[in-house]
Amino acid sequence: INGEHGKSFIETIPDIPDSDLSTYAQSKLAIMQFSTLLRHQLGSNRRDKINNSNEQHVTNDETRLFPPVRIIDAHPGLVWTPLLRNHIGNAATDMLQKTGLANWIYKCPSEGASAIVSAVDYYTSREEPSKSSDCGASTEEMPSKEQIYFVNGRPGGYAASESRDLDASSRLWKEVILPEVEDLVKVPKGWGAE
Repeated sequence: INGEHGKSFIETIPDIPDSDLSTYAQSKLAIMQFSTLLRHQLGSNRRDKINNSNEQHVTNDETRLFPPVRIIDAHPGLVWTPLLRNHIGNAATDMLQKTGLANWIYKCPSEGASAIVSAVDYYTSREEPSKSSDCGASTEEMPSKEQIYFVNGRPGGYAASESRDLDASSRLWKEVILPEVEDLVKVPKGWGAE
């Protein structure tokens, strides 16, 4: 929604320090809500396209026309980044680095990235064999609407119920994201509407 004087929502956000990381936490929630919306929209659209095909049975060629997309929510764990160092301050940063505790408590950025890649590997390496679904495409090829939250490359992390709230996800899309992107990309009609 356009803010004051025709500015976008993003332009109206005050430029103040995020001393308690609440803005950071809200941004992470927004990412997970957007993934909830993607999971819902992409799963529904693909199923509709396959179900509405003229064929009684969907062939492999038709399945390739509507490829599956997996939406994976993942947290890398505690990573020793400039954001974290700036948040805890110079004195704590210096102490953690001098004592070596920073290397023991936190991951380096490449280890954080590896945890994210591991989540993808974990998900794809543990797939069940294909099972037939109502529309003829295998369930293995269907995107899941279920949120699985990975922490440190493994499933089972705690994800707040707000991150799975489809109504809140739709509001985020309509009130924040869509106004920022609608002049930049062509958004399919009705996308994000519930």
